[in-house]
Amino acid sequence: MHDNGSGVRRLACVGAVLALLMTACAPPDPTATDATPPPLVQKSTQSDEDPAGFDLDALIAAARTEPGITVYDQTSKVVDTAEAFAAKYGLEATGVKVELGAIDKVLKENQSGNVIGDVVINEDLPTYAVELLDQGVLVNWVPGDVKGSIKPEDQYPLIVHYGPMGWAYNDQTYSSCPVSNIWQLTDAEFRGRVAIADPLSNAKYPYWFNTMALNDDAALRSAYEEQFGSELTTDQPDAAHEWVKRFAQNGPKLTRNDEEVSEAVGAPGQKEPSFGPISMAKFRNIAKEGYHLALCDGMKPWALQSFPSAIAYAAKTDSPNAAKLYIHYMLTEEGFAIQRADGKPPPTRRSPHRTIPRA
Repeated sequence: MHDNGSGVRRLACVGAVLALLMTACAPPDPTATDATPPPLVQKSTQSDEDPAGFDLDALIAAARTEPGITVYDQTSKVVDTAEAFAAKYGLEATGVKVELGAIDKVLKENQSGNVIGDVVINEDLPTYAVELLDQGVLVNWVPGDVKGSIKPEDQYPLIVHYGPMGWAYNDQTYSSCPVSNIWQLTDAEFRGRVAIADPLSNAKYPYWFNTMALNDDAALRSAYEEQFGSELTTDQPDAAHEWVKRFAQNGPKLTRNDEEVSEAVGAPGQKEPSFGPISMAKFRNIAKEGYHLALCDGMKPWALQSFPSAIAYAAKTDSPNAAKLYIHYMLTEEGFAIQRADGKPPPTRRSPHRTIPRA
């Protein structure tokens, strides 16, 4: 966790930068004259992205003639998933957890011509699409035999899963969640008591803040009125901007990642543990680390969010068929089984949680 001095200084930056990030993605001014950028579309397709052109046996045979592959993902489960894939198809595959800096790493590998990550899974969808897919660094590929079961909006970028995140509390210290409304986190009562992974290093948070600004003004205003008994008055563009501003000013504890948030919230023996948002995968720390974690399932306006992660293969890989086979594997029940343990639904099923739409 960041030390207090640097954390306080960084918070000043967080508030300012988040304001800029949100403004960049805020709903457009209806009077503006600038053209709105068109939505991302599938640039081109390969013959095996059509059901008639897909041949799994031929893909397996071609993959077995290629060098082994390395898979980058933000979860440690990639190690076991790659091993299971390799065992199933008689190939070599290595899973590597790359939690921070993955986009830059993939860009540098492409520029140098020394590609290590053959398959890349990442949750920073806007950057992933613009800097990696649109620039030809990664290739978006949808297996023809499962294309019909994936929603069109989940095909570019190809979504491999939705990762749920929820507000958690320490159920050793508290008999029930001490927070029921997101606006409570801006009150003096919770000053310095909320732990959150540094939004400047964890893309899902700016992404979440942006989509709140785009889609959730009414829900946030309703939650505000329920909490404070009056309508929200703000000079900000919307309720999301106002919430982020107040939240940043209320001294949240910045951590490097969700793992540290789960520790700040759930470590045993705390009199005043932190409260914060964590990936549902971190609930495994109840058994693994002896943490006390419980979900605030009554949180207003939402207790859970689901963040999509995309999958694609490196344009300069020496093993395009093996990379494609891994993507196909991840879209099967067998290949997705290890991820499902964290509560992640695949793109072939709708998420049971509130899904963050893609801006």
